[in-house]
Amino acid sequence: MTSRAIVWTKLCGAVAAIALIVCQGPVHTQAAPSTYVLDRQHTNITFGWDRLGISRQFGRITDFEGRLQLDMDSPEDAELVVSMKAASLWTGVPELDKHLKSADFFDVARHPRIDFRSTVVKRTGEKSAEVWGELTMLGITKPVTLDVTMTFAGDHPLAQFNANFVGKFVAGFRASARILRSDWGLSRGTPLVSDEIEIAINAELLRE
Repeated sequence: MTSRAIVWTKLCGAVAAIALIVCQGPVHTQAAPSTYVLDRQHTNITFGWDRLGISRQFGRITDFEGRLQLDMDSPEDAELVVSMKAASLWTGVPELDKHLKSADFFDVARHPRIDFRSTVVKRTGEKSAEVWGELTMLGITKPVTLDVTMTFAGDHPLAQFNANFVGKFVAGFRASARILRSDWGLSRGTPLVSDEIEIAINAELLRE
């Protein structure tokens, strides 16, 4: 092959490579989501109901664990899974706690877990979203929508005071939902005790 032919071959190869790059367009890399774990010491899961039209009563779930997969640049792709122990229901009234855990209500001996798994995240504002998901209680799964607001995301503020928090990234969320307990077969006592239950969550999550 002559030198002119060699040069021409190389030139054609270079042009073909450039054309391939142009056709493919720029290469985009998507950041992998980070995993966040619920900080159980600084997370509250509470529920409230109306009693006899006289007062508002509240309880808590004290034993739970949860994981959030989240890319801060793409919150619509977030995935949340929370598992709660039904036996950890607490109202501050021992007799009521015992009754709630019995077969009349949560039947914790047969259904020890309450689970939530997100299915869709719909962004509603710069720091807010609707998180649609499925809540499973007593072996029944029903859809639930959480109204969620991010309250904080960044390096842990305590790092400047406590070396144990240096290098820790924390995210804070506030969430609420309203459900009808009868949807899960928990209709005992209605309407004297309201069917509608208000759920409120204040959560801190630490990035792994």
